[in-house]
Amino acid sequence: TVKITACLAVAGPVRNNAVHMTNIGHVVVVVDGNAMEKSDEPYLQMLERVKIVNDFVGMGYGALDLNLDKETVELMPDSKAKIDPLGPKVCVGAGTGLGECYMTVSTLNAEQGYECYPSEGGHVEFSPRTDVEVELLSALRKKFSERHRVSVERVVSGKGLANVYEFLAERFPERIEKDVHAEFMEAGDMKGKVVSVNSKPGNLCYDAMVIFASAYGSEVGSAALKFIPTGGLYVVGGLTPKNLKYIQGQDSPFMKAFKDKGRVSGLLDTIPLFAVLNEDLGLRGARVCALREFQHAQRSS
Repeated sequence: TVKITACLAVAGPVRNNAVHMTNIGHVVVVVDGNAMEKSDEPYLQMLERVKIVNDFVGMGYGALDLNLDKETVELMPDSKAKIDPLGPKVCVGAGTGLGECYMTVSTLNAEQGYECYPSEGGHVEFSPRTDVEVELLSALRKKFSERHRVSVERVVSGKGLANVYEFLAERFPERIEKDVHAEFMEAGDMKGKVVSVNSKPGNLCYDAMVIFASAYGSEVGSAALKFIPTGGLYVVGGLTPKNLKYIQGQDSPFMKAFKDKGRVSGLLDTIPLFAVLNEDLGLRGARVCALREFQHAQRSS
């Protein structure tokens, strides 16, 4: 009889090997690995072990599977040479939302490899760095009925990019390009893509991209200060490879904000920093996690 060890990377907080998915309309969907293992359903009979992890934990494990030479771009010089094989690793990635995770390895049992942990870092406060961004914060507080704070995800994500453009269009109506704005208004969940595709130096879309990339770099820099990930800091997510020109290069909006950390800016020179070019890390991470579960079961039997 074939027995399968599986790992499912699912959006949402995981507790007791189960996740409650609450963003699917008005329905709460529960994905329970323990229930799958015990199920009498014929199509689940072959599942011997089912591991449920947060979707961004899957991204983290996927980072362990990267070919750094072919699948990443060094954002800080000599990043590959700076990697500490026992240092913490961090992933930050903008896509539909803003995800973050971190990984550590025991210096006493390094052979067991890295363990990845979820984070809700994408929901920390957006911290404006320019006068226009201060106005943006005020506008977003009104839009989302927040009295004091707005999550950085409201700026650093696909929907966040759309929020930034909407603010700029209201703030500078004389600069609106009618054709682009009409396309934006009809784009539904793809509004961020419209902004990126139509970005040209000097127009509103370009200004929105600069604000997005600056806020992205600032948050990645904050993650670097919090975790000091000498094992590698990986900028992942669907928006990263699509918008490299705003991220790559020491004079890019992303990198300027990343390095703008006042008295401790010098610390960031020690952090290996990579932009990840591929978008299948979650799937690859689920495979890595499933293989680890299988190997653990084999050693224990």
